[in-house]
Amino acid sequence: MSSILKPDALELLNQEVDKSGLKNKYIAQKLGISEQYMSLIRGGKRKLTADKVIAISRVLGIDYRIFLS
Repeated sequence: MSSILKPDALELLNQEVDKSGLKNKYIAQKLGISEQYMSLIRGGKRKLTADKVIAISRVLGIDYRIFLS
């Protein structure tokens, strides 16, 4: 089964987070997760899922569809 996320979705996510200027701590608080878990997601140590992409996109105020294949 293929992923609905682009192969470079994680790289794109990191670029968008960096561009936003928001800190992992702020994003994590909005998502109800720990700052450490957010760091693990961004570092590729935890799987980036469509649900996570949608939630993070909402916090960033961007269209989640930029991450979809």
